[in-house]
Amino acid sequence: MAKCGARTKTGGRCQRKVVTGTSRCRVHQGAWSAYGVAQRKEKEAQAKKRGIRGIRGIRKKR
Repeated sequence: MAKCGARTKTGGRCQRKVVTGTSRCRVHQGAWSAYGVAQRKEKEAQAKKRGIRGIRGIRKKR
């Protein structure tokens, strides 16, 4: 399995395994990576199907 390879605070390379479908580990991929954005959009779409506004579970006003 591939290694993350992101720069660490000490200047070396991260040796953690990558998350499937990305090039970084869970520590270094960040919230705004393509993977993180796709996951967020998927959750929002599922919430919309259930009739909930956003991820937090706020019900739509009728």
